[in-house]
Amino acid sequence: MMSMDWFAEFVLQHLRFTGKCFRHCDKPTSMTVVSEEPDAIVGAYACPDGVVSQVVNFSTKPDRENFIRMLTAQVGQEHLKPRDIRVATRHGWELGRDAEKMLRSKLGEDGAIHQIYWTRYPRTDEEKQLVVSLCRGYARNAGCIKLFMRDRASLENLCPSCQAKNAK
Repeated sequence: MMSMDWFAEFVLQHLRFTGKCFRHCDKPTSMTVVSEEPDAIVGAYACPDGVVSQVVNFSTKPDRENFIRMLTAQVGQEHLKPRDIRVATRHGWELGRDAEKMLRSKLGEDGAIHQIYWTRYPRTDEEKQLVVSLCRGYARNAGCIKLFMRDRASLENLCPSCQAKNAK
C-alpha cells in the first residue's frame, strides 16, 4: 500500500481557494479541514462568522455515500438535498506544472483528484432562516470543528453538544 501523506499537502497547496460568503455576507471564506484520512480530506469553506458556504470532499477514490452520511450525521437529513451535491475531477495539467508532476509521481499518468461539493440551497423562508455553521468555539472554549445548523441571526460558534459540555 502506497503512503498517501502527500495528499493533504497537495490539496492545501493546489486545490484550496478563497471564496466569498454565499447568501450570508460578503466577507471572504477560507477552508477549515473538518475530516482527514490518508486519501481523503473534507474541507468547509466558512466566513469569519463561521457560516459555511460549501463543503468539499477531496479524494483519490471518491465515496459519495460516505460523504453524504457524514454530512447527514452533522447537519441532519432534512437539510441535505441530493441535488445540492456536485462532483468534479481535477487533473494535474489544469493545476500547473508542479501539481501535474506530483500527481503523476503519486497516482500515475492519468492520476486525478476527485471533488464532491455540497452547497446548501435553501428554498423556503423557513430554510433560509437557518445557516450551516462550523463549530469553532471561542478563545476559552474550542469547538469540535463539526458542522451544525443555527439561526442566521445567531452568532453562536459552538454546536449544541459543545454548548452543553461548556455549560457544565
